Amino acid sequence: MQKTGLALLVGLVATTPAWAQDSAEQIARAYIAAYEAQDFDAMRAFYAPDARFIDPTSFEMDDVTPDIDWTGADEILAGISSWGVASGVYNFDRVYEASGRVVFDAEMDVVYATPEGEVTYRYPIITILTIEDGQVVEHRDYTGFNEMYRVEGN
Repeated sequence: MQKTGLALLVGLVATTPAWAQDSAEQIARAYIAAYEAQDFDAMRAFYAPDARFIDPTSFEMDDVTPDIDWTGADEILAGISSWGVASGVYNFDRVYEASGRVVFDAEMDVVYATPEGEVTYRYPIITILTIEDGQVVEHRDYTGFNEMYRVEGN
């Protein structure tokens, strides 16, 4: 019985992604790094099967973006890729973990690839990631779309 239990435990550890044993904040920061780089393969690996990506502040911003409320990695990545973002950089004011969520309070510089070249806009943003069992269950943004501006020199 002990050997069976040990074999089962070893099997579970062997099939668990390496980052699943990290803290929620470590997982969230690694996911954010993939998001900043627009590394869709890396992002996909973080998502739980029923992951949700939502930005309720997008719901009244039809002139800026369609509603951002996607479920599942395929839908999330298709939505994000439709933005034409080359990369992004979070400029963190605060990062903290609370009640199973990791909260990023930041301004984000988003670099868009356009036919005329890259253009950077800065957005105030709160990103809240819910991490369960080492995976991103929800990515929730609150974006200051009305306060975004083009970064000079771009």
